[in-house]
Amino acid sequence: MAFWLQLAAVTLLLGVVGATIAQAVHYNAEVSRVAALVGGVDPGEVRDERASNIMLALFVGVPTVVLCLWLAVTAWPVRRGSNIARIFVFVAGGGQVLLAVAQVCGGFLLAPLAFTAMDSGDDVIVDDGVSWEGDSEFIDTLYSRTETVSGIYFVGVLLAALSVLAITLTVVLLLALPPAHRYFSPKPPQAWPPHPALGPMPYYICPDPSAHLPAAATITAEPSTLAPLSAPTPAPAPAPDQPQD
Repeated sequence: MAFWLQLAAVTLLLGVVGATIAQAVHYNAEVSRVAALVGGVDPGEVRDERASNIMLALFVGVPTVVLCLWLAVTAWPVRRGSNIARIFVFVAGGGQVLLAVAQVCGGFLLAPLAFTAMDSGDDVIVDDGVSWEGDSEFIDTLYSRTETVSGIYFVGVLLAALSVLAITLTVVLLLALPPAHRYFSPKPPQAWPPHPALGPMPYYICPDPSAHLPAAATITAEPSTLAPLSAPTPAPAPAPDQPQD
């Protein structure tokens, strides 16, 4: 059961990788199309959008590929009873849980900073040389054309990530149950019962058990050197009694 669940998780991860590549290609094509449609676009804006597209694809795709390979490589050894592969599956499940907790806790840690800025009433001004007074026509047109596709992509990735997390935790639970523990734990060698001729000493299967018996109990003579058997000679019959004069 754990083997097939791992294959299901690998399939979902492959789907996420394919969707990420498709989204990156689609967004890059939309950047070129909108730049040609609007005209007079700042080349820096086009370059920034292409770079952010590549960074987003790498941010989602690289961890997904690593986890996919991790679960795919350990699936068959887990089915064969490898304890090392089982430990690697535990590590994969723990890593996903830590990543999810870190994302949630990171959002809660940033919340006090937002409330502090709101209470102070001061505007946070960052002087990076870029004017944020209003978006350009290129940015507005690009986001209006890619909003639906990007929304579907991010929702699908989120659902797939939650499904993979649930499947991985189920696999970890199945591999940690007592029946699975007995399956993955090495069994000590079992001793054979004592041989009747050798006493309590344990023995193993041998193709010629008679070779281990005492020498007096074996016949070492060749069949050709044995004397032929003959019928026993009958004893002479006693002479009859002679009459006396």
